[in-house]
Amino acid sequence: MKRYAFIHRNFRALSFEQKAIFLAHLVTLVACFFPWFNATPKYTDPFFYNAFKGPAFLIGYVIFCISLIIFLLFLDRLLDKRKIKLTFPENYLYGIGGLEQILLLILAWSVLLAVGNDYGDSEVRFGLFLALIAQIVALVATFLEWQQSKQQGVRDFFQLPEEKQKSKNTATQTQIGMED
Repeated sequence: MKRYAFIHRNFRALSFEQKAIFLAHLVTLVACFFPWFNATPKYTDPFFYNAFKGPAFLIGYVIFCISLIIFLLFLDRLLDKRKIKLTFPENYLYGIGGLEQILLLILAWSVLLAVGNDYGDSEVRFGLFLALIAQIVALVATFLEWQQSKQQGVRDFFQLPEEKQKSKNTATQTQIGMED
């Protein structure tokens, strides 16, 4: 149990918004395996489609891959590996990926509704709605995280140089005190 305590510590070190983004993409990964569409034809057995089957399978694969990339980025941070290096801020990836996923989920919903017109009894199922709600939560959390980072940048810009130097000296003294 103590071997993996650093994962718990790293997860607790994440901000609330980062936790929400991480968990929303985890929920989206799981929701891809739930049924997205269910149909009951008149003369055959009922069937269902998830994100990987049916007419919207390519959309489902793209949604799964985007969530997997963001999930792996967070997992890299939680495991203290830091092997994934981005040349741009992570919030851009979260925002663009979340927006793209919402648009693709709406597109998949539209495609599955059009397919449902061919059957007497059909419905869009829980998995699609769960993924859509999770991505809306992730997009809102990304926006809030982005605003916090902007606000912190402004605070750092207007901080007086003496205060910066004083806080650096305090941190250095603390480190020296810990080494003794």
